Order: sequence, then structure tokens, then C-alpha cells
Amino acid sequence: MRILILVITIFLLIGGCLNYNDNNTNNIILNNPHYYGYVVKVVDGDTVYVKVDGNLWKIRLLGVDTPEIHKKNNPYEYYLINGTPITNITYLKLWGLKAKDFAEKELLHKKVIIVFDKKIEKDRYGRYLAYIYINKSGKLINFNEELLRYGYARVYISDFSLKNEFLRIERYAKENRIGLWNWSG
Repeated sequence: MRILILVITIFLLIGGCLNYNDNNTNNIILNNPHYYGYVVKVVDGDTVYVKVDGNLWKIRLLGVDTPEIHKKNNPYEYYLINGTPITNITYLKLWGLKAKDFAEKELLHKKVIIVFDKKIEKDRYGRYLAYIYINKSGKLINFNEELLRYGYARVYISDFSLKNEFLRIERYAKENRIGLWNWSG
């Protein structure tokens, strides 16, 4: 299995798919369980179905939470930088729909790398918890981080390796009123 991963990595490097300037990305991918797949359905901004070796995996993006579109949002989950909660349920649902649209644009019908954090885990709903990496202009990008960077999501606090980085990105989005963080109540 290690030889197969090495061969794939060398192939991707030669083919220009991996940008080895980002050691953190490469370390996360190479040092954690990871699989290659194809996104076949986007449920919402933080849940997708990926075809992996002929099997369909339901993936919940690790460490992020986008506003709900299929059920009522909790207005006390999304706090602005000053500590004010976003209490407008309609506004949150709108941003949930925007997050889904963004996920569809970036992920649907595309090849991805599913990366587990430390070990392969599922949540209480049976969804795999993972990071999803996409190739953008020859560089591998953590899509979970992109949701935070563009203000589509908040950090879902749990025990994961990139938590501090995710919190830094979320803080930047809040401070700069990016995406849903531009709410003025």
C-alpha cells in the first residue's frame, strides 16, 4: 500500500498536480489515511457523497459547520467577532444555501482527496469525518479551510489537528466581515 501511495505521489508530482511548496498540506495528506474519489452529490455546504473505489461514501467535512438548509438553524451557534450572535434565521438559511452553491461549484463532479485526521472516524449519523482537498491551478487546497476563508462556515469545535489554523482563518473572516460575518442585525 505504501509503495502504491509513493508511486501515485511521484506520478502527481511529475504531472504537476502537487505543489511541494506547501509542506503542511503534503504532511497532512501523506501522514494520514487518505483516499482518492469523485464527488457525485452535494447535500449541503459541509456534507457530500464521494465515489471511492466503486463505493459511495457520505463525508461530513471535519472541523467546519455551515448554516443548515434542511432544518432550523440555532441562532446561538454563529457569533460575530464582538460576541453578538447572528439571530436572523432567514439570513443563516440564505448563507446555508450559498455554502451549498459554493460546494457544488468547487466539488461536484470533481476528483478529490479525502483525508482523515489521525484515524478513520464516523459521526453519530454514520458519515465519515474528513478533510477534502481539491486541485486548484496545480495546488492542493483544503476545501474545509476555503469554507472558513470565504465566510460560508464557522469552526466546529472538536479534537482535530488543524483546529488552531481553522480558528485563525475564521477569526480573519470575522474581523474582515467576509461572507456571513457581514451581518449587521
